[in-house]
Amino acid sequence: MRIPRIVLTRAVVTLLTGLASPSWLAAQAEEEAPFAGTVVFSQNKCPSPNMPKINVAVDSVFAPVLDELVAEGMLVNWGILTHSWGDEWNWNVYYGVENHRAFLDFWSEYIGRLNERHPGWWQQVWDLCTDHKDNIYVHRRPRE
Repeated sequence: MRIPRIVLTRAVVTLLTGLASPSWLAAQAEEEAPFAGTVVFSQNKCPSPNMPKINVAVDSVFAPVLDELVAEGMLVNWGILTHSWGDEWNWNVYYGVENHRAFLDFWSEYIGRLNERHPGWWQQVWDLCTDHKDNIYVHRRPRE
């Protein structure tokens, strides 16, 4: 059975926006406005043989910095979605932030820390993938 691309696209967006909403926001009081946030989704085409090298880089270079930024409140959450079948965009990173400005502030701090602690980090990972694209989604949970 072949699933239409639009159904898959909507499913991924729904998944990502759900992942970007921390549980404490879901339990907020009714009189407060629903959480409106931003999810930045970076998609990459990476040959399967390179995935182990990418995972090592994520675990040793990126994850520690990203986890610090979550603990400091600059980032709501982050994660990685990978797959071994589907379309060619097989290594995807998402970043959940409160709004576009918060993303720009987070990104500046994130890149600064990576450059300081791991010079050459970009080339180390960039060479492992063939294509890259970014998307910024605004998450809005409507009132009931």
